[in-house]
Amino acid sequence: MVDQNLRFKREILGIATLLVLASLFVVYPFLDAIILGAATAYLLRFAHIKLNSRLDNELLSSFIIIFSVIGTIVLALFLFINNFYDILYSLNVFAQDLQQNVNNIIDILQLPENFRAHIIGFISALSVGLEEYLRATLASIPRVMIDIGIYLVTAIYLYKDGERIKRKTFSLIDSLPKEEQKIAKTLINSIDSIFRGIFLTQFIVALIIGVLTAIGFYLIGLITSPITFAIFWSIVIAVAALLPIVAGFMVYAPLGVYYLLFGEPVKGTLILGFGTVVVNILPEVFLRPYVGAKQLNEHPLIIFIGFLAGPLTLGLKGIVLGPVLLILCKEFILNYSELVSS
Repeated sequence: MVDQNLRFKREILGIATLLVLASLFVVYPFLDAIILGAATAYLLRFAHIKLNSRLDNELLSSFIIIFSVIGTIVLALFLFINNFYDILYSLNVFAQDLQQNVNNIIDILQLPENFRAHIIGFISALSVGLEEYLRATLASIPRVMIDIGIYLVTAIYLYKDGERIKRKTFSLIDSLPKEEQKIAKTLINSIDSIFRGIFLTQFIVALIIGVLTAIGFYLIGLITSPITFAIFWSIVIAVAALLPIVAGFMVYAPLGVYYLLFGEPVKGTLILGFGTVVVNILPEVFLRPYVGAKQLNEHPLIIFIGFLAGPLTLGLKGIVLGPVLLILCKEFILNYSELVSS
């Protein structure tokens, strides 16, 4: 009777697993928004604990946190839509100025006309491409609003009901045999510690990169001439460092190219070289694996592959899923091996 009851519970668990996988297939187009919502809910829960320790009012703390998130997103959308045509105008003016400066440099260096035509054509194509991308982004606002809605609803409901979901999950696991309980609880506790470690790793690395960028830009300014808004660019690069691999490049590269083409080639070259080494290579090869290994108590190779291969394979959601899946795979194999050997 006990074996039959246990088999029934295992069959229920297997069916539930299949249904979860089928549900993931259905929601896959919105998986980025859902995973970001879950990650945001985790951060909001942490912020709620800190804020409530000062206010000692659960309702007020929840109200402040939820409306802070909603207000930030609404403000960002409003600023983008309200200033859309100003952004396009600035882009066109920048492209025209860039073409004029390139023409001047080509005239000074007496380069061939076909080279001039290729460079001007590239700049024009890049300008048109960016303008089309911005227009496509504006046209896709309805789809973006759907993603934002899913993100907000996921974040708010998981923030509100996360603890209750966790209790329900553990009550279900408690009905399993002790060996299976151990594996399941280890995986769930690992998910909690992995999430915390991933976020701490990203924020610590972003902070370090921001400080290093500010120092580097200051030193470049001493060698050449001061970089305009150096602190602002350092903060932007630090925020961009939360999205590994290419986000930082999208900030320092245009800045370096601007100085390179607008009469300060030494400063532009130093910015590009500094950004390549400090913003791109150093974090991915050394800084993120080292900090992640300390925070997650894992081997740096797993952290390196997770943070690097995750975004390349899965896109934005891979920032979280990459390290999570690799570490959970290792945890499961070790626990399963221990169970079999015992």
